Amino acid sequence: MSTTSISRFCRNTWLITRFELFRLFGSPRGWFALAAFAVIWFLILRYPIFEASSALQQADTQAMLRSVFGMVGLYQLMAWPLPELIAYWLICLVLLPLAAIVTSADQTCSDRARGTLRFLTLRTSRDSIFFGRFLGQWLVQGLLIVISILATLGLALWRQHSLSFAAFEAALIMALNLMIVLAPFTALMAVCSVLVRSSKFAICLAIVGGGVVIGLISWAGWYFPDTLRLLQYVPGAQLPALLAGQGWSTLKEVTLPLAQTLVLLGLGRMALQGKSL
Repeated sequence: MSTTSISRFCRNTWLITRFELFRLFGSPRGWFALAAFAVIWFLILRYPIFEASSALQQADTQAMLRSVFGMVGLYQLMAWPLPELIAYWLICLVLLPLAAIVTSADQTCSDRARGTLRFLTLRTSRDSIFFGRFLGQWLVQGLLIVISILATLGLALWRQHSLSFAAFEAALIMALNLMIVLAPFTALMAVCSVLVRSSKFAICLAIVGGGVVIGLISWAGWYFPDTLRLLQYVPGAQLPALLAGQGWSTLKEVTLPLAQTLVLLGLGRMALQGKSL
C-alpha cells in the first residue's frame, strides 16, 4: 500500500469516526440518547452508588466486606480511595460490557439493509467504513465513561467537600481500564453487525453465540479438562483479575483484551470484504 493510499485510508476512517461522534452530540437523536443516559446514570448514582458509599463509610461494614471479598480473592477491592469509586468499579465492570453489546450493535448492519453501505463504498473503502465505525463507537463509549466517572467524583465531592490526588488518579486508572475492557465487546459487535442485517439480530447473535460457545467449552471440559483453558480467552475473561487488583497494577491485564480486539477486528474485516452489499 502506497503512502497516498495509507493517508487516504486514515483520512476517510477519521471522517467516519467523527461522523459517529457527531451523531451523538450534533443530532436530535443523539441528544435524546444523551438525555436517556443522564437519567439512567442519575438513578445509578442516586441509589446503588450513593447507598453503597454510605454503607461503606461504616467501619463494621468495611470489615465485613473485606472478609467476604477476601474469601473470593478480591483482597484489593476495598483499597480504592473512595467508597463511591468502589461501587462505581463494581457496577461498571458488570454493566458496561452488556451496555456496549446493545449500544454498538448497529455499526454496519442497518446501512447494508438500506443500501447506504453500497453508496458509501463509492467514495471510500470498506476498511475505512468498518474501522471508522468501530473507532467511533468506542470513542463514544469512552466519552460516556469520562462523563460518568466525573459525575461519581462530583458525588464524592458533595459528600466530603474535597478530593485527594489519589482519588483523581484512581478515576483515571478506572477510565483507562474500562475503555480497554469495552474494546473487545465493541469489536465483537462489529463482527456481528457484518454478519446480519439488523441490530436486534446482532445482539441476539452475540449473546446466544457467546452462550453456546461457553456452553460447548464447559461441556467439553467434562471429557477433556484441558479445553477449559479456552475460557480464559473469551471477551471479559480478565474481569475477575481486574476486580482482584488495585491501582496501576490493573493495567497489566491489557494484553488479553487488546489481542481479542485485534483478532475480532481482523475477522470482521475479512467477513465484510466477502459480503455482498
